[in-house]
Amino acid sequence: MKVLVTLVLAIALGSCARPGDHPVSSNCLWTEDDNRTLNLENLADRHHLRDDAVTAEDLSIRWADKYFGLRPEYGARRDECMQSLFSGVASHHGVDVNLVRQYSTERDIVVDSATILSFGILYLAAVYYVVGKIRRRFSADEAVNFWILTLVMSVGVSLIGLLVGNLWSIVIETYRLSVHLSYRMNRIPFRQYWFVYLLCGILAFWLIAFIRSRPHGSNKTPSTEYAD
Repeated sequence: MKVLVTLVLAIALGSCARPGDHPVSSNCLWTEDDNRTLNLENLADRHHLRDDAVTAEDLSIRWADKYFGLRPEYGARRDECMQSLFSGVASHHGVDVNLVRQYSTERDIVVDSATILSFGILYLAAVYYVVGKIRRRFSADEAVNFWILTLVMSVGVSLIGLLVGNLWSIVIETYRLSVHLSYRMNRIPFRQYWFVYLLCGILAFWLIAFIRSRPHGSNKTPSTEYAD
């Protein structure tokens, strides 16, 4: 478990500095030593622009948190600061400001894949354990009861898995970006595509139940078909 968490955090944080580590500019002006024009046909330059755009968005949120808190004008001032920072990034790198805004919403495929894969491994291990518990409750003659309980449990376990997976993603996203995710939390795949993950969780449960319900050898008697 510790190795898995360490691996995910290393992927999430090892590639570059976190946006939340950048100091907040009091005047919402973008500053950067690298002022070159980016060639977006180059993968490295696209990554650079995405990192800058994500950082600019993060800075505007933290700037509004710092200076306006829960005041009514919070949203408007945050958006003004964000526009100023996006314009600064665009000016520094010779790109359109709307393109900067577009890049700020793009997901990091590597981090998302590591997050989903790591949780998927944990989920499958948990399902394997739960199915084993169910399997030991029924003999071969009670196969119908086994599958009824499996169908019910698959929905419940998948719902729990969806909630835990969402929390797992939020924790990693918080470390990757900054303490305050704000509306960016809604971009997490577990939130955007929750029904897909729920359905996958149910299907995975059924598949593991099917595999574990099969006899493990030709010499097994019917009475031990559902025994470990």
